[in-house]
Amino acid sequence: MSEPLKQFEVQLGHMCNNRCVFCVSGQRTAMGEAGPSPTEPILEAVRTARASGHTKITLLGGEPTLQPGFLDIVRECVRLGFEEIVVFTNGAKTARPELIDEILATGGNITWRISIQGATLEAHERTTKKEGSFGRILRTMFALRERKQRITVNMCVVASNHESIDQFPALVREHGIEQLHLDLVRPLDAGIRSDDELRAMMFRYSEMVPALERMVRALPADFDVNLGNLPYCIAPQLAHVIHHDGEATETVAIDDREQLSRPWNKYLVKRRDKGKPTSCRACVFDARCSGVFEHYARFHGIDELVPVTSERLAAIDPTGVVRRQLLATALDRLGEVAPTVLLRLARLRASAPFGELVWTHVRATDAGRRVELTLLGPATERATLWLAEDASGAAQGGYTLDGEPTAAVREGLGAMIAAMRSGART
Repeated sequence: MSEPLKQFEVQLGHMCNNRCVFCVSGQRTAMGEAGPSPTEPILEAVRTARASGHTKITLLGGEPTLQPGFLDIVRECVRLGFEEIVVFTNGAKTARPELIDEILATGGNITWRISIQGATLEAHERTTKKEGSFGRILRTMFALRERKQRITVNMCVVASNHESIDQFPALVREHGIEQLHLDLVRPLDAGIRSDDELRAMMFRYSEMVPALERMVRALPADFDVNLGNLPYCIAPQLAHVIHHDGEATETVAIDDREQLSRPWNKYLVKRRDKGKPTSCRACVFDARCSGVFEHYARFHGIDELVPVTSERLAAIDPTGVVRRQLLATALDRLGEVAPTVLLRLARLRASAPFGELVWTHVRATDAGRRVELTLLGPATERATLWLAEDASGAAQGGYTLDGEPTAAVREGLGAMIAAMRSGART
């Protein structure tokens, strides 16, 4: 399923029936600070989002199905013509199939995003602090699969669950899960926590690499899996499943006064407590990576953050699989591109990689009529390859160099130009 360029999500409130160790909503509910949210302001935010052109909406919490106005909000999304409605749920109330049927009766195109906080019962309930919560999720997914619904899964990765992630492939196969998103815990989303509490949930990132490798190997090659906020240098061999930020997303949420906020840029806010050392500028992933959370650096230091040169990446990825997937992911996120430019990008995509050159950034400008690929060579040499469609619809292209090109840069650029002229090499 292709993603729209702009997305919208609304947090319906903080009420939750889990007590996840990493989450502000469960903490506020336990402290008696979370209650039902008024429905009308949320409906107004939904209407405004649709009027501004949004076609996909995500409803989240807390636990959104606990809100008294939940079904009314879903019905309004359907009435307004949202093409996709994502229900982000912990699967507790939906373990009752009657509720699923009520939601489906609205007629909306629903995607179910299930919060599984551990791929085993022990890991999940150790993290949610709620006995029986894993069984309710399994009942929810069984009922959804019976009804031929699209199931996706989200997990916040913390010390209590990271070792379980290599068990996800079995859940994927059994329940027909179509997408898996893992996200490293963000301290500012955890509520009011002491340093001891945060340190207990923030494990050293390199500890999860063996389980992550086993998980990726056991999933189908074309399965949609991604891991948010892991620095690429921790596992460069898995760079194709790592990402920082995401599609442009507007969020409205319940604030500390239980009022609905104004829309804010989700990923701009999400990275405001992150940083990285200046040595990261030598890394081929520098433009893609937003570094590590400040709390993590304070607890564990930054000795793990070793720049990945293009030479090192080529050694890790001798067949070019990772580099091809990285380029494919970057091109998939470009959005609409002029036909003549798209043809040449397809040729590049099919022919990658190109020697030791690594594309660090891809961007479209001029309403998709121009695309630029920023490239890095083995000695951190930089080049920019550009493709454009002129006023007559003809293709143009060229490159610029930052300094004197080395043999590796000349060879890589020559291979890229040849691929665009003659099509994919065999």
